Order: sequence, then structure tokens, then C-alpha cells
Amino acid sequence: MRSKIVTAAEAIALIRDGDTLASTGFVQTGFAEALLSALERRFLDTGSPKDLTLFAAAGQGDGKTLGLNHLGHEGLLRRVVAGHWGRMPTVAQLALDNRI
Repeated sequence: MRSKIVTAAEAIALIRDGDTLASTGFVQTGFAEALLSALERRFLDTGSPKDLTLFAAAGQGDGKTLGLNHLGHEGLLRRVVAGHWGRMPTVAQLALDNRI
């Protein structure tokens, strides 16, 4: 029987251009840091996936480099629906600059 457990990179490989992601957690509690780190690495290495939509209800990150800040690269996100932007300044700056 094949294992249902996959690595972060294997899980992220399933995400395609234009997909929609939902993220949960608060600050760094209950947040899938390894997954978002792997997503950032894949995008920086390959340019894919791109044009993602993100739904996030609460502030997820450290306000610097962790959490949703992994997604703060032009082209990775197309739109963001979020309840709090203070913990993801890299993504917030993209929005302020009208790049998402």
C-alpha cells in the first residue's frame, strides 16, 4: 500500500498556475511553515506556480520573513483576500504597489 504521507515539496508540486490557496493559523501558531517555504522555493527556482489566489483570515507570520511573507514575490500571487495584512508586509507592499 502506498503511503498517504508526502513531503512538503511533493505536496507543493500539486499546485498549478492560477490555483486558489487557503491558509489558516494565527501569527506562527497552527501555520504550515514548511509548505509555504517549499512553495516559495519552487516559485523562485522555476517561476511556477504563478497567479495564485490566496484566502487568509488572520495574520500569519512574524512580520518579517516567515509565514505568508514567503508569498511576497511579484507574479506568485494574482489576488489576495485577507483579514489582516500586518504580519505579511511583503505581500502588503505588493498590494500597495498595485502588483497583485
